[in-house]
Amino acid sequence: MNKMPRKELFLISFLIVNSFIWYYGIRSLLLDASSSFAAHEAATAQVIYYSAIIASSLFGAILAGKIGRIKILRFWMVLGCIVTAVPFLFSNLSADSLYVISLLFGLSFGVGMPSCLAYFASLTHFGNRGVTSGVTFLATNLAAVILLSFSDSLVTMLAVSFAWRIIGLSAALCLKPVSAEAEKVERAYSFKLVFQDRSFLLYVVPWLIFCLVDRFERIYCEIFFEPEFFGFLSAVEPLVGMIFVFLGGLLADRVGRKRVVIYGFVALGLGYASLGLAPYWDISRYFYTFVDGVAWGIFMVIYMLILWGDLSHLKGASEKYYTLGSIPFFLTELVAPFFSSYVQGIPEANAHAIFSLASFFLFLAVIPLMYAPETLPEKKIKERELKKYVEKAKKVRKKYD
Repeated sequence: MNKMPRKELFLISFLIVNSFIWYYGIRSLLLDASSSFAAHEAATAQVIYYSAIIASSLFGAILAGKIGRIKILRFWMVLGCIVTAVPFLFSNLSADSLYVISLLFGLSFGVGMPSCLAYFASLTHFGNRGVTSGVTFLATNLAAVILLSFSDSLVTMLAVSFAWRIIGLSAALCLKPVSAEAEKVERAYSFKLVFQDRSFLLYVVPWLIFCLVDRFERIYCEIFFEPEFFGFLSAVEPLVGMIFVFLGGLLADRVGRKRVVIYGFVALGLGYASLGLAPYWDISRYFYTFVDGVAWGIFMVIYMLILWGDLSHLKGASEKYYTLGSIPFFLTELVAPFFSSYVQGIPEANAHAIFSLASFFLFLAVIPLMYAPETLPEKKIKERELKKYVEKAKKVRKKYD
């Protein structure tokens, strides 16, 4: 890889870090702002926010093929800066203004994200996409902890988010345009063709099952677990996920994406199975907390950054793959408010059945993966195995020389 792609890879990786931290910050800001409103008003704001993300992602993926990735990315950053300043225009936050802000924030995050991830995929290859993605998401989580720790009020959060988006704009202005041929392919490839890709369906269905199961179980856990333990779970899981977001990317480059994803589903299935058998035992709860963090780390790096870049490598149309591949993550947040009251109303006596059912669906999700192709070329896996064997042979020879 020459100097230009290395520079471009650093810039686009930074842009991903910048964008996801901005997303985390804005989500936290909206949750804090919504807490002073009635439950149905807060739920409406959440639905508007995630609907806007999904709709603008679909629109942005189509628009990228018409005007180019670089123009989309620069417009995206400018829009983010403007929208982050909008809440300062409201002296008093009413429900209507909360809805408007939620809509604008959702639109300003979704419209450029597919192009950002597609640009990243174009600068990585099968052999380094995993570890590069792992490092990128690790940096995202570490930086998020640092930056959000300074945001002790809504005003401070907005100011930090605005400054952070300005820095992202400076990175976007330094990016080089992709080839005209790549943009031509993007225009010609439709969402319908992505859905006709059997490999895409075999991977996205388990991802959707995981997102739905884990989101609804999280709602149930919040009322089932004691507040102290749920607070512990909410603090420990991200730390475990932070470690495995890197390890997941590293392993994906060494043993393959499919195997690592299956490991994640099996581990989390066992975690829910342990809760189904003994939901009140501390060891079951701690085991679940650990494996849920492991699964989230693995799935975030593979399903948000690695997999769709692999599948679109020969076809082009990375924007379309990344858009549809990320929808399950946001869709579950969109539908959660409609079912939260029902889930929270499930009697505690049914905990065994609820957790066992979650385990069943997660093991069921492995079935499509058994038929899914490995997206890491067999040649890459064999090369790493051969290299490992040669290094081991050298050590043995050196030992006896």
